[in-house]
Amino acid sequence: MNQHGDPVSSTASRAMRRRVLLAMALAAVGSVWFWRRKLLSLFSHIGPYIRSASSVENPTMIVNRWSGDGKAESFGLVAHAESLGIRTILLEPGDDLTQLAHEAIDGGADAIGMAGGDGSLGLVAGVAAERDVPFFCVPVGTRNHFALDLGLDRDDPLSALDALVDGDELRIDYGTVGDRVFLNNVSLGVYAAAVHRDSYRGEKVRTIAAVLTEAAADPAMVEGLHDMKGPHGEQYSRVPMVLISNNRYSFSGPPDYGRRVRMDAGVLGIAAATSLPDPDTVAKITLGDLAGWHEWEDDHLRIETDDPEVLTGVDGEALSFASPLEIGIRHRGLRVLVPAGVRPGYLPPGEAIAARLFDVAAIGPNPESGR
Repeated sequence: MNQHGDPVSSTASRAMRRRVLLAMALAAVGSVWFWRRKLLSLFSHIGPYIRSASSVENPTMIVNRWSGDGKAESFGLVAHAESLGIRTILLEPGDDLTQLAHEAIDGGADAIGMAGGDGSLGLVAGVAAERDVPFFCVPVGTRNHFALDLGLDRDDPLSALDALVDGDELRIDYGTVGDRVFLNNVSLGVYAAAVHRDSYRGEKVRTIAAVLTEAAADPAMVEGLHDMKGPHGEQYSRVPMVLISNNRYSFSGPPDYGRRVRMDAGVLGIAAATSLPDPDTVAKITLGDLAGWHEWEDDHLRIETDDPEVLTGVDGEALSFASPLEIGIRHRGLRVLVPAGVRPGYLPPGEAIAARLFDVAAIGPNPESGR
C-alpha cells in the first residue's frame, strides 16, 4: 500500500459511501411512502362523519311491540318516549309501515323513527330518505345489526332516544334493491333460499348449512342466477350465492364476526361464490374457504335469473323481485339521529382512540370534499 494512500482504495471507499447514502435515501423514501399509505388508510377508517347538532321539535316513532319477543314493552319504551315528548304509533297487524311513516310526516313530524327489527327499519328509513327528514331507530329487534354498526347500545335500547334530547345528525349511506331500501345486506342464491325457509328464524346457521349441502349435491337448485359482472369486469355465467351489503363488512371477531368499518363510504360490498364445495365437506368449511369465493366493491350490481322472479333476503326478510334486478348505493342519502358523540362503524381498539381524537379535533380528510 502506498504511504500517500491507494487511489483505487479511495475510489472504492467513495463508491461505498455513495451506495450507503443511496440506500439510506431509498429507505427514507420507502418509509415516507409506507407511512403515507398507512395514514391515508387510517384516515379512510377514522375520518370524521358529516355531523351537525340535531334540531328536531316534533319527532314521531313507530313501535313494533312484538319485535324481539316484546322488548319494547319489557323496557317500557312507549312511556319513556312519551316522557321525552316523542309521539308514538303502535304498529297493528295489517298496518302498512310506509303509509304510517308518510302520514306521520304529513301530520307535522320533522323526524321519523322506528323501534323494531332491521327489516322494519329499512322501510321507514326509505320514507325518511324520500321525504328528506331525519331518521332514528331503537334496537328492540332480535339481532339489531344496523343499530350495532350505527354505534347504538343494543343492551340499552332506551339510550337511543338520547338522540332526540341531545343528539347529532349524521349523513350515511343506504342501499337500494329494486324499489326497496336496505340498510344492511341483500342475499341471493343459496343464502336467499335459506332465508325463505320457515326454520331460518329460529335456526339460522343450521338452515344455511342444510341449504348449502342440498345445493352442493344438486347444482340445478342454484343455476338460476347468471350474467353477473365480477370484480375485474369478467362475466359470471352461473353464480350459486351472492351477498351484497351497504358498505363493506370486515371481520370483527366474536360475537358478531362481521361489522362495517364505515357507513358512508359510498360502496356496495359484494361477495360471490362461483362454485360450491363437495357435499361431504360443507360442514367443515367457512364461506371464505370456498374455492370460488370472490369479494370486491362497486356502486352498482345487476343480476339476471332464468326465472321471472329473483328470491332474495333483504335485511333478513324473505322477498322476491322481478328479473333483472338492479342493486345500488345512495351515498350519504340518509339523515340519521344518534346520541351526541356516537360514532358509527367498527374500529379496532387502537383506531377507536384515534377516531375519537379526530372527531374532537375535526381533523382529517374533509368528508364533504372527499379528499
